[in-house]
Amino acid sequence: MSKICFGCMKPIGDEEEKCPHCGFDQNSRQSLPFLPLGSSLQEERYLIGKKLSSNNESTKYLAFDTKSETPVIVREFLPNGLCARSKENNKLRVHSEKAAAYKRLLSKFLDYNRTLVRLKDCSAACRIHDIFRENNTAYTVEEKEDLISFTEFIKRSGGHLDWDSARSLFMPLLSTLETMHKNGISHYGVGPGNIKISSDGKIKLQNFSISDMRKVGTDLRSMLITGCSAPEQYEKHSVLDESTEIYGFTAALFYALTGSVPDPVEKRLNDNRLLINSNINKKLPPHVRSALAGGLQVDQEKRIQSFEDLKAQLSAAPTVKAIQEEISRPNVDDDDDDDNIPEKKKKKKSHSHVYGVISCIISLVIFVIIGTYWLQGNPFASLFEPENNSSDSDVDGITGETVTVPNLVGVKYEQALEEAEKNSDYQLLKAVEEEFSEDVPEGYIASQFPEAYSEETQGYSLYITVSKGAKMRELPEIEGKTVDQVAQLLGDQSFVTTQSFEYSDTVKKGLVIGYDAHSPGDKLEYGSSLEIKVSRGSEAEVLGTDSDKEKTSDTDSDKANESSEANQ
Repeated sequence: MSKICFGCMKPIGDEEEKCPHCGFDQNSRQSLPFLPLGSSLQEERYLIGKKLSSNNESTKYLAFDTKSETPVIVREFLPNGLCARSKENNKLRVHSEKAAAYKRLLSKFLDYNRTLVRLKDCSAACRIHDIFRENNTAYTVEEKEDLISFTEFIKRSGGHLDWDSARSLFMPLLSTLETMHKNGISHYGVGPGNIKISSDGKIKLQNFSISDMRKVGTDLRSMLITGCSAPEQYEKHSVLDESTEIYGFTAALFYALTGSVPDPVEKRLNDNRLLINSNINKKLPPHVRSALAGGLQVDQEKRIQSFEDLKAQLSAAPTVKAIQEEISRPNVDDDDDDDNIPEKKKKKKSHSHVYGVISCIISLVIFVIIGTYWLQGNPFASLFEPENNSSDSDVDGITGETVTVPNLVGVKYEQALEEAEKNSDYQLLKAVEEEFSEDVPEGYIASQFPEAYSEETQGYSLYITVSKGAKMRELPEIEGKTVDQVAQLLGDQSFVTTQSFEYSDTVKKGLVIGYDAHSPGDKLEYGSSLEIKVSRGSEAEVLGTDSDKEKTSDTDSDKANESSEANQ
């Protein structure tokens, strides 16, 4: 086999001291307790290169698989403080007082990675294809992929991701973590530093370690991630579970969406808010903000408890949105020829279809909200509000405080919209279709959910329906008004108007006489067509004017004849 570079595992010349590919110095030395450069494992199958990373549980090396002739990653169980490496034969010597702990942790390391090997369908996990014992320790071998760090990926993406981009990345990671926990193993170290992005744009979780390294008070020195490790990981006698993993996952998602990790645990214990730039906050869907707050609760019992619940919260809104888009589409019925249906019947058919679908979506929204209450007890767990003690007016925060729902019924929609933009207690969501109301004028809010004066968690969604006004509209007095004035007056009532002309002895020419077949005070259905009569003036005046024109014409003709005779 030709000489290869220990820094990149590419072939180089026998006399090369520095790699022409990566610049790695071939005369470098790897100090103890790490394996020396050029060491071989598994009967010289794996050739060890440079150290890639190390934590308190294990160390990763770049290596070369001489069988497949491809670069690989070899991970060595090398617990910090429990052992040392012999200079003579690379074997680990366990400190006598740590022998029992070393044996127990080694067994957990092997069991953990054997489980990982079986989880072949987890797209976000590393692919381990070999596990073996050697040098009084254990090794795993995984495929080497072309990856970039998540922080670099976020930097290249403009500092943060939008929700649609983050969702396609993080949902496979969520499924991987869920599968791991179902099989009895965990990560508990999800954070930007342990996430990579592959060349095909897929998320890859790195640095899988046994749980003893992910909390304080064990035989291994803990390695926790500031801003991403849950509060219970800092407590000696706490129990780590799915909710712990959810905290780390949500912290990493928060970083992807905002460009920063949550505050350290010691700070969040006194201030539970999550700070976020207000411009980014406005673009986040309400259900995502709710999931972030629920997944990052410092109180473990109040946090989202299962991956299933977290998936439901992150996936709920797109379903409703899809239904809303569907009902906004034109109604097409292949069995009917709309050209042969009278216009009035078309309207009734379209209205009945829309009303039916609207009823379904309202039922669905109520079902989702009640269902979330049942599962979680806190469906809208987020709030983004201005930070009171911050000098930066562009920073918002999430908290879990309880607020009173305002009464928006009877408020003009535009006014409510302006107030909602200033108020971070709730997210105002308008129903696609408006509704008739005998009591609420058109353009004003007719109903809302949740009900006014009820208690909700800050950041909740407030669904409102705007009134179309009364279904039956009273015809106003229009006699003596201009055509433009009447058109505006009836248009405001959503009536469709046409006009005809007739003589009138009482209404001046060009002004409106009245309705053709109705009287002021009559009630017609919203959208009805009306004909208004416009005055041509008094018939006598009009006829008199015509007669005068005829006389003038005759006189002019006589004069013309006289002039002609004189010339003759």
